[in-house]
Amino acid sequence: MLVMDEEPIVWTDWFFSGDPPESIKGTETNSDKDFPRFFSEDEDFIVRGQTGQSKYTSYETIQVYWLWSNGYRKYVGKIFPDYTRSHALQRIHCRPRALAGRRIPDIIDDAVHEFDRFCQEARAYTHIYRFCPANERIYFPKFHGVVTDMQRYSSGSVNQRAVVLEALRPSLRSRRVLGENTTELPETFSDILANLPLSPFEYEWYCSLLKDRLRRLDALHRIGVTHGDVKDRHFRVPGDFYDTVLYDFSESYAFSEKKPLVVNACKPRPLKCISKCEQECVKSQVEQRAVDRDFRSHLIRLISQDTVDDSLSQSLDKEEEWLELIVLKVYHRPDYFLMPTLNSIFPFLEEVRPECDPCWHIRRGRLLHHYEPVWAVAMGKRHLDPITFENEAQFETIVECDRSRILLCLVPKWWNISIRAIRDPDLKDTSGLVDKLRDACLRLVFSHGTPGFVIGHREFLGTDKEDREIRDNQNVVKESLEPSGRDVESM
Repeated sequence: MLVMDEEPIVWTDWFFSGDPPESIKGTETNSDKDFPRFFSEDEDFIVRGQTGQSKYTSYETIQVYWLWSNGYRKYVGKIFPDYTRSHALQRIHCRPRALAGRRIPDIIDDAVHEFDRFCQEARAYTHIYRFCPANERIYFPKFHGVVTDMQRYSSGSVNQRAVVLEALRPSLRSRRVLGENTTELPETFSDILANLPLSPFEYEWYCSLLKDRLRRLDALHRIGVTHGDVKDRHFRVPGDFYDTVLYDFSESYAFSEKKPLVVNACKPRPLKCISKCEQECVKSQVEQRAVDRDFRSHLIRLISQDTVDDSLSQSLDKEEEWLELIVLKVYHRPDYFLMPTLNSIFPFLEEVRPECDPCWHIRRGRLLHHYEPVWAVAMGKRHLDPITFENEAQFETIVECDRSRILLCLVPKWWNISIRAIRDPDLKDTSGLVDKLRDACLRLVFSHGTPGFVIGHREFLGTDKEDREIRDNQNVVKESLEPSGRDVESM
């Protein structure tokens, strides 16, 4: 109990400022017994090779290893050492103000359980697994459970406790696509960016980056989890420029009805205060990246400076009529089947840009508002309906199937394909263009190693073969261009 003005206040009410989420009222997730156990039908898992994400502290080492099966890196195991009273005492002595007035013998057992980073990480992922809406779980790594006997998977010397997560990589296979929303950014952020020497496209990209990151953080806060260590690197995996998920919850707090000793290494305080602080951290980090213009630097690393600057500033009025159909493989379902955010879709555009046109993705990113999204899901050639578009019968059911493959079609608005015919089952497409779109999707599904297609209007209509011939001829001169440095992921 907390006491304020002589009135006892329940921790739940104080933490949530009197408005706790319905989904977690009366829940208790503070027991190790609540953690889902990792289980796999494969018994030949091998712990081998650190991922480069190992985290070192003064008194313990948290290591992140690949879990291999049949020659593939299938999961990662974040492996934690045992946590003892001695470790808890060290942390108590490091937080004298947060624990002022508390007798160590009275709190030591709670401290061991509460400060154990394995429990902190497992509690956060368990909380996400239990309370986060399914469409928002994509903001975080997929949680496969915990292991308390890692010797089963290792012939070497490793600690026994691990949190098992999806194997994140700096590739399209790990990327998430977020649907566009109308969230307003803080005026101070917009003002700061407006005074920087950014092109309009850079300005738009940093705004999109901040919106996407705040959305991930907000989803966490809404279920009563605070991250505790929000850093730029915790949104993107090592060696990657673009975001994937928000991860590393070893400093987190996941709400429990029992009042904690500390929250994120400080005295317990309301969620709204912590949320405001973490949001401000994210905003400051993105602001600094905008000051550094790291997005432009990344583009220049792949292409030349003059070419990039020209693509960022040149007029594109005449290019609108040359917009192509873009069909992309999306390896995780989006949070919402809407127009994707610039920040989340740009890595896909970068991956499928024509080799003969190294700045194509920049120009198409600037013209995204001239496209309309059509989402599709594929089940394979043998399925009665191998390609199903959004709002068609069984779309949502098929999306949830493990064997389904999600596709995103970005259709130029001026093509006048009857999108309504796709989204309204009562309407019929008399032009045949929807069927052509379906065929383009099916062609991509069975093009192994291809992340997407870029299809010109005349090629799409099939009225001539000139577009394909031109594209083949353009590839002849690709040696004269700078190398893209891309590593295209196989399907």
